[in-house]
Amino acid sequence: MVDIKEKYKDLQPLPCGVQDFEIIRTNGLLYADKTEYVYNLASDKNSFCYFLGRPRRFGKSLFLSTLECYFNARKDLFEGLKIMELEQNWTKYEVLRFDLSGCSSTEKLTSTVLKTILKYEKKYNIENFEKYEIKDRFSNLIETAAKGEQQRVVILIDEYDSALQQTMYDEVEHEKMRTEYRDFFSVFKSDSHYIFKIFLTGIMKFTQLSLFSVLNNIKILSANDEYAAVCGFTHEELQRYFKRHVERLADSSEMTYEQAYQSIIDRYDSYSFSKNLTKVINPYSLLNALADCELNNYWTISGSTKVLMDTIDSGEHKMPNWDCEYMDKLALEGNDANRKNLVLSLYQTGYLTIKEYNKDLQAYRLGIPNHEVKEAISGLIVPRILSKDENEVESTIFQFKKEFILGDVEKAMQFLQALVAGTPNSQDNTSKAIEERFQFIITQVLFLCGFKPQPEVSIATGRVDIVCKTKWRNAIFELKMASNGGLDAASEQITDRKYAAPFLSEDKELLTFAIEFDSAEKNLTRWKIEKIK
Repeated sequence: MVDIKEKYKDLQPLPCGVQDFEIIRTNGLLYADKTEYVYNLASDKNSFCYFLGRPRRFGKSLFLSTLECYFNARKDLFEGLKIMELEQNWTKYEVLRFDLSGCSSTEKLTSTVLKTILKYEKKYNIENFEKYEIKDRFSNLIETAAKGEQQRVVILIDEYDSALQQTMYDEVEHEKMRTEYRDFFSVFKSDSHYIFKIFLTGIMKFTQLSLFSVLNNIKILSANDEYAAVCGFTHEELQRYFKRHVERLADSSEMTYEQAYQSIIDRYDSYSFSKNLTKVINPYSLLNALADCELNNYWTISGSTKVLMDTIDSGEHKMPNWDCEYMDKLALEGNDANRKNLVLSLYQTGYLTIKEYNKDLQAYRLGIPNHEVKEAISGLIVPRILSKDENEVESTIFQFKKEFILGDVEKAMQFLQALVAGTPNSQDNTSKAIEERFQFIITQVLFLCGFKPQPEVSIATGRVDIVCKTKWRNAIFELKMASNGGLDAASEQITDRKYAAPFLSEDKELLTFAIEFDSAEKNLTRWKIEKIK
């Protein structure tokens, strides 16, 4: 048997949870070289303000830390990295860095900003400015750090949108927060002649802020092909930097290297953020998996995005098709975070990613990135909608899947009924919204079983609520509220509109499911299953 510890005793340690570039370099931790992006940003003369949006725990803070060290001219930290071949001057700038993560209220935002400003006021020996407003203190700080106009400053703001996310569903607090932001960020325009670069990171983009509206030349890097791999690891980087760690995972798990490599790709890969479809691996999950030699769901169990959960709770949206959701290019790249746009929220928070870019349509096709996120939908989103325990949901979905595959579809429907029993209504209680909610739940259950459900399938005679294809059979689902004709209306629609006709030619069993649900009872109340072939 291989002695894993002895064989890999010289393995370079991984920077799990470390977001500080200086610590990584001085402690000899493994660093996947992203410094070429740093140089490209610093030498870009087309803009001085940049925004990069990526999901949480995707390496944004580490990249910001790398920028800070570069602009501080810490040349010693970059020995052996790509930037040493590119940079000749190493000009030192004063850097003002703000971290707004964890700001959940206006008071917390103000406190965090003031605390950071005070720290820099002490550094630059600025006294007697406590009585002034934030924007005036910030403006004075920028001018002082720039030494008049002798040397411009660099401003780095990490997780700038955190506070705005936290208050999206509290209109009064959200407006107060926006006012605070406008006050703070207005300085960027008035003092732009003192500023060399501004760089912001976040998950979501709120363009209604003065930050984005007054700075006409702000460069959004989120969907930029050139910066598609600035966060996360490409396949080439996985092979170059982590090969020995993958070998250790393979030995520990009694797999071949190829099996371990493919398992990593299946579970953590396939995030794409631009139309060139560059694929990157979730860095947080990869580092933890390689450190533990376990393929667990690290990213999903590390926490969920509050705004996503709030959006799902609100019901102010049309539920997405996880496997194939299209979004206009301008809408995905340019739209604000919106509590009514669940698809955009899912994309920005990492639960959906770009799968394809259609040049003719000028649209992106979105889908779930990988197995880790697919399982997260079961663990986070579906239980949230059903208002049930995650383990209970997982167990019941498994029972439904087993009976559906084995052919006892009547028993499978009983498990589905038990699963959705007591599903709470959303804030939108119109008939259409309730129908969409139940349709969404059934679609997700089928999807989580590993099947291929398609909602709202258009055929010549109408639109089928759900078509589900498996290896063994095709299934057609039509749902009707009890108050809208219920079981009889659903069954008649399947027959009258010949919903089964387009699928008769396929060499599979074909079933139709007419289902009645009652909003008062909050459940599926009756169903009728017919075997067509």
